[in-house]
Amino acid sequence: MIGIDTNIIVRLLTRDDPVQFDAAVSLVKSSSAEHPLFVNPVVMLEAVWVLEKVYKVDRMMARQQLAGLLDTVEIKVPETLRMENCAQWFTSPHSDFSDVVIAELNRANGCEKTMTFDRKAANSVPGMELLA
Repeated sequence: MIGIDTNIIVRLLTRDDPVQFDAAVSLVKSSSAEHPLFVNPVVMLEAVWVLEKVYKVDRMMARQQLAGLLDTVEIKVPETLRMENCAQWFTSPHSDFSDVVIAELNRANGCEKTMTFDRKAANSVPGMELLA
């Protein structure tokens, strides 16, 4: 299972960057019910926030868009929330705390890695990998 970062969800929903949209679509197409992409609750929260605040999407529309995307066999959301190493999150040198939490929640829930378009996170957060 591979975790995905908020920016991949946002690209899929907004299609605002054609190259990244195509990469995100390819990632979804390469997954399946047996090998799903994992979306943790922090990613869900950030995605709705970005859609509402940055893209000015109506609150209910943002939630409906996300719900529609998550309701596929290629995407899995956690049945339980495991947070094993949360003490280590607070000592990470990475500036965006949510990236650290996303990567660690994904790892704790069985993801081998978390794919992102965020180069800085891919370079400094253990478990994050750039989707190019």
